[in-house]
Amino acid sequence: MEKKFNELMQSAIELSKIEKFEREVNYRAFELEITKMASSHKINEEVESFLVSKIESSYKTDKKLAFVLFFVLFTMCRRQNYGDILELVREYDDLFREYEIIRHITLMAVLVKSTDASTIYKAIKNGTKLVSMKNDLCDFTSHSGVLNAYSELICKYFEFQLDEKNEPENIEYLKIGLQCINKAIDLEIKDKGSKEKVYSKFYLNRGRLLILLGKYSKGEADIVKSIELLPLSADRESKVTEYNQYLVKASIIHAYDLNEEKVQDLDKIKVSNYKSIALMTTLLGFLLGAINIFTTVESTYTLGMLMLCYLGLLLILVGTILLGFTLNFKERKKRLYLYDIALIVVGIVIFVFTMILINK
Repeated sequence: MEKKFNELMQSAIELSKIEKFEREVNYRAFELEITKMASSHKINEEVESFLVSKIESSYKTDKKLAFVLFFVLFTMCRRQNYGDILELVREYDDLFREYEIIRHITLMAVLVKSTDASTIYKAIKNGTKLVSMKNDLCDFTSHSGVLNAYSELICKYFEFQLDEKNEPENIEYLKIGLQCINKAIDLEIKDKGSKEKVYSKFYLNRGRLLILLGKYSKGEADIVKSIELLPLSADRESKVTEYNQYLVKASIIHAYDLNEEKVQDLDKIKVSNYKSIALMTTLLGFLLGAINIFTTVESTYTLGMLMLCYLGLLLILVGTILLGFTLNFKERKKRLYLYDIALIVVGIVIFVFTMILINK
């Protein structure tokens, strides 16, 4: 069996012996070498068994070689959709924790296999730290593979959680994702010298992000460009079909956003109507109550103080009712909360001030 995989093993040994391995392993060039090696065999039980046995046998004697073989196995499984790569990463994560690139590998495993929304969202938070990570051993701010994987993870989450994408914190994630994929594309252009040589999936992911941010025309143009850039290969037709699905999804997201705007407009009208009715009812109730009390008061000073007290209580009640509606309908404009709270505060001040004057 080893003879059959001799070329693969020789390449792995050579890669494990590069200078400053702990640093080089965290850069894009190393990942591309791994991808080239992973493309040499079609993954099956025999290949998997061979690589697992070699990882385990070499771990104690040559940890660098063991990691190279693990990275190759992971990449084979990821690219050929074989087995459970989440479980594979969990199995070896602690063994290779000293290599910073394991964070990227974990992120890719979640991207490919996880369907749990909370797991994906947590990975996005971790990925946000990863894409800003730069030290003596790594610079993930300029690792186009890391930047792309993080951006794609954001796309995956918000395309299925459309109701969350307009929340302030999540809009920030989408913007960071767009910045990352733009940088990844710029790095590819600089490295390869042409826009036409950029990895097609980079344009696909930028298009998906633009659509999620409401820039539908630009997003669709990038998806079309990604299809045009797909290289001639045995799986090109299936890739074209896969990429075209995102154009369909773009139409769905656009329709969803239009409907969401209409629903929000209707909600605003509903809230305004409720507020008007509540205010009118409150004012009428207070006026009727005030008439009965004020008719029994003979002192002008006392009457004035009572009217001020009623004004303070009225402002407190009106502010409380408005704040209740604002909270109930989850109004996003902060100034509405401030207005409601200001009414309550002014009402309290007037009421307290009046009571102090009365008691003097």
